[in-house]
Amino acid sequence: MTYWRSVLLVLAGACSYGVLSVIMKFAFHAGFTPYELSGGQLVFGALIMSVVALFLSRERFRLRHLLILLPSSLMMAGTSLFYHRAVSDIPASLAIVLLFQFTWIGVLIESIADRKWPGPEKWVSLVLLGIGTVLASGLAETGLKDVSFTGLIYGLLSGFTFAMVIFLSGRLAPDMNPYLRSAVSIGLAALILSLAYPPTFLINGRLWDGLLPYALLVACFGSAIPILCLSIGVPRIGNGLATILSAAELPTVVLLSSLVLREQVSLSQWGGVLMILAAIAVPQIKWNRLFTPAREPHRHGM
Repeated sequence: MTYWRSVLLVLAGACSYGVLSVIMKFAFHAGFTPYELSGGQLVFGALIMSVVALFLSRERFRLRHLLILLPSSLMMAGTSLFYHRAVSDIPASLAIVLLFQFTWIGVLIESIADRKWPGPEKWVSLVLLGIGTVLASGLAETGLKDVSFTGLIYGLLSGFTFAMVIFLSGRLAPDMNPYLRSAVSIGLAALILSLAYPPTFLINGRLWDGLLPYALLVACFGSAIPILCLSIGVPRIGNGLATILSAAELPTVVLLSSLVLREQVSLSQWGGVLMILAAIAVPQIKWNRLFTPAREPHRHGM
């Protein structure tokens, strides 16, 4: 797979998370809880990817895969639970801002792991992401009024665990078949989450009271699509760049909130979206080529 295809895959995974946020708003409005949505996201995500792996993966499952992918699955389960809890306790715009702390956290984790300080283009990108995120979320206009402290903690935890999901996606078993890897990772995450919060929705009738469509949607856009895209793309482009590209989630949320939810999006929010898109583009620019004068072709004497 080429570099640019890997970039597009990571962007697709990020946009998928943006779609997830809009689906969650509909699900919460319909009366479903964060625990039901978190469980449905992972349980049905595991089922979907298991079927995909069964037909498309030539690599066979081994018990050692569970041990290898356990850290990634722990972080995946944590991200699902913490973010759903954050959205239920604090405004969605603030929850997204807190989740977006994964950008600088992910770059910091990579720097510590590789013992290499980020280049100037990543610093510029992070600054643009920080400003753009605050503007695009609307937080600059609403402020922090009567915000739940518990919700803040859950939001920050979702940012940390998501940064770890991206980091581990590029480090743990990078050569493993991505379909099998995604199925095992999501399935193990579902099992971990069920130990803390049993999926009672599978037997108490809630699934047939309207939860099933939402569970399938959050499974596709919150587990199957993004985890598969990260599994394929991150090992080929690196964790730092993948972290920055994943910021495409917020512009997707703002765009869909305007088009689907008919929410009013201010001019400053659109400005924030443009800043985030600029931040994503910065690491892709070949700065050396821009600032290095073109060489004159050598002319041979007559």
